[in-house]
Amino acid sequence: MGFLDFFRNIAETTDLHSTVELRTRYYKTNFKKVKEQIERYCEQNKIVVKHVDEVHNEMFLQNNKFHVIVSITQMNPLETAVDLKVQTYKFIGMNVPKNQILKIYSFLNSNLTFKGVSLHK
Repeated sequence: MGFLDFFRNIAETTDLHSTVELRTRYYKTNFKKVKEQIERYCEQNKIVVKHVDEVHNEMFLQNNKFHVIVSITQMNPLETAVDLKVQTYKFIGMNVPKNQILKIYSFLNSNLTFKGVSLHK
C-alpha cells in the first residue's frame, strides 16, 4: 500500500490485487447464505440494502457516508467468492473504503466457513 492510497475514496477487491488484504475471499457456502449474512451485517451497522440483483448476483448497499457494491460469484455448489467495491462520498477517503472492506470480510469470516484468499488466480 502506497502513501497515496490513504487519500483514495474508492477501494476494490480482486483475485490479483497488489495489497493482500484486498484480495477476493472464498467461502464454503452458496449465494443465498452469503446474501443473508450481508443483509445481517447491514442491519447491525445501519446500512441500507438498496438493490439486490439476483441475475448478476450483486448487491448495492448504502448509507450517508459511502456505498458498497458486493459481487457474489458461486464457483461451484460449495464455493462462493465475494468481491467488494467501496466508495466514500468525501473528497479524501482517509482509508475508510479499505477499512470498510476489512470490516465486512471480518464479519463474513466469523459467520461463514472461510475457505481461502485469492484461490483462483
